[in-house]
This record gives sequence, C-alpha cells and structure tokens, in this order.
Amino acid sequence: MKLLLAFLFMLTTTTGWAQSVSSDDLKLELSFEERSSPLYTGEMVLLKVRGFYKIRIAREKIIQSDLDGFDWMQLGEDTWTKDKTKGHEILQLERIIALFPNRAGTLEIKPFDHQLELWTRTGERYDHTLTSDPISIEVTERPDTHDWWLPARRLTVEDNWSNPPDQLGTGEGALRVVTITVEGVLPQHLPPMPKLESAGAYVFPHPERRIKRLYKRGPVTRVFWRWTVRPENPPSAYLKPIRLPYFDTKTREHREIVIAAQRIAMTDEAMATYVTEANSESVALLDQTLEREGDSNVSPRLAGIVAPFGFLGGVLGGLIFMIPGMRWRRFKRFRGLWNRLRPDPDIAALRKAVSLGDAIAARRAGVKLFDKGKGDIEGLRQAIIDFDQHIFGIPKTEPDLKRFKASILRSLRQNSS
Repeated sequence: MKLLLAFLFMLTTTTGWAQSVSSDDLKLELSFEERSSPLYTGEMVLLKVRGFYKIRIAREKIIQSDLDGFDWMQLGEDTWTKDKTKGHEILQLERIIALFPNRAGTLEIKPFDHQLELWTRTGERYDHTLTSDPISIEVTERPDTHDWWLPARRLTVEDNWSNPPDQLGTGEGALRVVTITVEGVLPQHLPPMPKLESAGAYVFPHPERRIKRLYKRGPVTRVFWRWTVRPENPPSAYLKPIRLPYFDTKTREHREIVIAAQRIAMTDEAMATYVTEANSESVALLDQTLEREGDSNVSPRLAGIVAPFGFLGGVLGGLIFMIPGMRWRRFKRFRGLWNRLRPDPDIAALRKAVSLGDAIAARRAGVKLFDKGKGDIEGLRQAIIDFDQHIFGIPKTEPDLKRFKASILRSLRQNSS
C-alpha cells in the first residue's frame, strides 16, 4: 500500500512539473534592429528571433508566421549558444531574417511558434509550444525619384580592362568589366545593365552575371557588366560616363557614383599601319575608277596603243549584244560572277589565318571585312561578338576558327550584289 501511494505521488509530481513551465524557463522574442530614421519601402531591415531555454530540449521546430508585406530571406542557419554566467546553463537561439517591405504603412509581424519536445527531470519527454509576441514597424513610401531606387548600406565600383583601351593594335579590342558590389540588397534589386554609349567606337555587350553572399549583417550582391570595345573611326573614340545613383541608408542621402569617360585609341604603330592600308585601298580605288572612266590626261602614245583595243572591244561588245538570246540581264549576271571571282585580299587573309591557327589575325581580317559594309552586317557583327566571347571572355576559351570563317563568309554572301 505504501509503495502504491509513493508511486502515485511521484507520478502526480512529475505530471504537475511537466505542465507548469514558467516564463523564466522558456522565452521567445522578436525584435528589429535599432533605427533612428524612417524605413522606406524596399529598404532592408533586420528581424531577430531570439529564444532562451532553461529546460533541456529533445527536439524543436520554429513555425514562422506569414511575413505579409515583406520580401525576405533568412541569413544563414540558426545559431545555438550556451550561457553559464548566471549560475546555471541557459541555451540561447538566434535567427536573423532580412526584410524588405514592399508597401507603406504599419506592417505587423505576427507571432512565431516554437514547437518543443522537452525533457522532464526523470528522463521523460513532453510537448510544449512557445509563442512570441507580435511586433510592428512603420514603413514610409520611398522618395519620388526618376532614377532606379537602390537603397544600399554600402556600394563600391571597380572598372577594369583586359588591356589598355588607349593602346590598341590594328583590329584589336579591349574587354571592359565593371563590378558593382552592394550591401543590403538582393540581386533583383540592382538596375539592369546600362547601354554603353560611345561616339566613334564599336561596343559589343556580353551577358551580365549576378551573385549573392549571405552574412549576418545582410546579403551582399555583386554584378558583373562586360563589354568588348574597339575604335570605329581611328585615331580615337570616347566612351561616355556611366552614372549609378543610389540611396545611402546609413547617411540617409541620395548619392551618385560616376565612372569617368574613357578614351579608345590605337597605338602609333597601329595607326601608321591603318593609314598605310587606307592609302593603299584609296590608290586601288582610284586605279579602278581610271580604268572604268578613262584618264583624260593619258599620253598620245599610250592612247594610240589603247585605241585599237578599245575599238575592237566595242565591236565585240556590240556583236555579243546582238546575238539572239544574249540579253543585258544575262550580261549583268556575268559581270556579277566576275566580281565574285575576283580575289578579296581580306578574305584571303582570313583563310590563311584560319589555316595557320592564328586567332588574332583571323579576327583582324574579319573586322576589316565588317568595316567594308557589305553583305549581312548584323551577321558579321554577331560573328565577331561570338568570337570575342571566347578570346576576351571570363574564363578565356579557344575560339572555333573554322566556324568563325564560315560565319563571316556566309554573311558576306547574303544581301550582296
């Protein structure tokens, strides 16, 4: 009988202790980081979820409320620590969440629940749900601005070039990489890649890349903007400045970072080569014009030699025109065929460079063919862009020279007379 009473007493004591959990034993709190200024829509604010536990925990799970009115992300895993400074062990939990309000007004964070399975002193388990109090925060509509709204805690810019842009060789380009690092924003909050404006330079944009890293102080987003640039009209060209406005959430000021204008130019040696080639092309064009139109200053002796052949050519041309079935349209076809059969020195240079495996020479020949403005211009431009993504890309890869040659020649055959 005494044993039965002792068992009932122990059971009653254990059950009563299990059901009586004081506020000093378990606590769950929600809090925002301290602020001294209004919170704007789109601006990051940190929410801390902190728990304190004097009772041993067997299992646990936090049930997070619906964060209505916010875009959010958890910054890393939950952190558990032990504190023994007050004479007994206290287990502490911390979870940090980055909140980005998407509307103005009074926004409430509803209570969080922490579902716990606790140990009794006798080694038994029982369930208990710990609930926090709700909290709220005032959000102000962002300032009215025509620029992209970018509230950042810190913003840095790096402007790097693969090679000096003002010392380019003939047909060469330079890869520009602008790196924007922003603290306190998500990748989708950054503005799109700007259009790099220039007076007198070819600009070939590359796909941008965005990455993010998570820290306890908030997310850090990094974006890479890339362009390949080369002068269009030597001797030089200029790239216009890039302006990046943002709102500094620490100083509460609107700021703007300006990446200065950049000169794009050839070296003296490359410029001399360009002028020589341009003069050679001008002389060749002049010779063709004289052959087509005749030279009024030709000497009498030379005229005497040329005149009989000119007369003979005229007679033969008239006879060909009078032959049945031979029409002017067919003659134009023969002339087009003759023009296509004439060797183009730049095409020959392209083929030779590909056969030798010389990527730089192949690109130089392709650029010269593009500069002539014949054929499918967009096709030629795209072929050079695809080629540059290999030799100027990150990481650098080997281009397919045969494919590059085929793309250039195919584009030259299109829309050509």
